[in-house]
Amino acid sequence: MPALPAAPRVLRRWLLALGDTLTIGMGLGYLAHQYREALVANSVAIGLGVVVAIGGLVLLRASVRVLRRASLRVDTIFTDELGDRPSPRPRP
Repeated sequence: MPALPAAPRVLRRWLLALGDTLTIGMGLGYLAHQYREALVANSVAIGLGVVVAIGGLVLLRASVRVLRRASLRVDTIFTDELGDRPSPRPRP
């Protein structure tokens, strides 16, 4: 049997992500079918939980972006200030 040609790395990542998404969707569909009554009885609490979880993820993403930007600014300041200055103690 001939070997399949190697897919580019990006394509493999997309295929893996697609497979993961399909597997997660099938699992959630199975759980929703099994626990249909509980989902219908607690739909408001589940909806609020989803909204809070998405809000937390958005807040986490924003804080990571702010911290990354601040880190780049500090690195730039250190590079500007310490780049041309000789060391205070000569190295042996």
